[in-house]
Amino acid sequence: MKITEGLRESISVMGGNKIRAVLTILGINFGVGCLIAISVIGLAFRDSVGSEVGRYGSTLLWVQVDGNSYLKGESRILMDGRDIKFFKQALPGLQSSGTLFSETYTAAYMGESKEAQVLGVGPGHFEMFDSKIEKGRTFIEQDISLRKRVCVIRPDIAARLFKDEDPLGKVIRLSERNYTVIGVTERANNMLLSDGSDNNTIFIPDSLVGAKIWGGNFVKYWIYLFKFDSIENVEIAEERINSYLEKKYGLLRDLPRFRVQRLDSFVGMIDRILNIITTLVTVIAAISIVVGGLGIMNIMLVAVTERTREIGIRMAVGATKTDIVVQFIIEAIVLCLIGGATGVFFGAVLAAVVCSILEWKFMLSFVIVAGALGISTFIGLVFGIYPAWKASRLMPVEALRSDA
Repeated sequence: MKITEGLRESISVMGGNKIRAVLTILGINFGVGCLIAISVIGLAFRDSVGSEVGRYGSTLLWVQVDGNSYLKGESRILMDGRDIKFFKQALPGLQSSGTLFSETYTAAYMGESKEAQVLGVGPGHFEMFDSKIEKGRTFIEQDISLRKRVCVIRPDIAARLFKDEDPLGKVIRLSERNYTVIGVTERANNMLLSDGSDNNTIFIPDSLVGAKIWGGNFVKYWIYLFKFDSIENVEIAEERINSYLEKKYGLLRDLPRFRVQRLDSFVGMIDRILNIITTLVTVIAAISIVVGGLGIMNIMLVAVTERTREIGIRMAVGATKTDIVVQFIIEAIVLCLIGGATGVFFGAVLAAVVCSILEWKFMLSFVIVAGALGISTFIGLVFGIYPAWKASRLMPVEALRSDA
């Protein structure tokens, strides 16, 4: 039997049983769709993380209170200005540093208002997180030390409050206090490794937010970030910060009160989590594909019973056992390929939507598609062999007597 003839007959048979064919391929469709989606999203995620690490240069390090060391409701010890002063003096290759204080306020200007995330940051914050300024400037040391009521705003805030006006030099109202706009940033992308801000954020000097939270001049810090000129200095800083904090504050039930974390170790942790998720989804997809294959085998066995007389007629007019085997295997493979192809489509659409929302690069490679279709073909071959063999074992005379 020619392959093309087998394909035509397979399509004709499926056309006569459309509902059965659709239900049969659903398992393959779901499994392949899951594999495509998780593969594409995984590639996009790793590409995004790689791009961000490239931007930051793997030289970010931060220290924060380790909440896992404390019991529920137990008072936390925080870092203070003396700790930060020591770090700045003792850590070689330090390029910039800063903290994050976060509040939510309503920003108002000339009758317009918008609720916004307000981040208290230092002058090195924008360089540390590679935030570009579209117009104006960022904070300088004088803004911080003198607690000047100035702010840098994101584009959505500028568009909502100022419409077509130039926001530079304008005064907005935040928590019953006036702040002068000194800069507007470029649009922020949805970055995994970021300061947590979005395009609805207002930045003010950290000294203002810190003083408001703690009162007076004695500001305390839950988290502090550092950026260095080399990975070697990151390693030195990690060791010195751990040693200093343990010596000054001691341990809590043999656990550190603070956690020092590097960007590369953080990325490694995220990658391990992604690998676990990928493995789980792959297992689910594999089970779905196998179940789909079993469903196809079951349907093909039913088809053998229903088409017994047809098989007998074909054998009577000269079809060999090999022709019968090839015909049924082709039908099983075609069913699986249709399920695989539609699974590739739906998986790619799902991945494209996710990548679009997260602003990741959509990366559907030929290798992924070919692999998915190859798996579909293999499943069709494996689960089509037994029904095909059973069909070929029918005796022509007995098959012709069948009413099926």
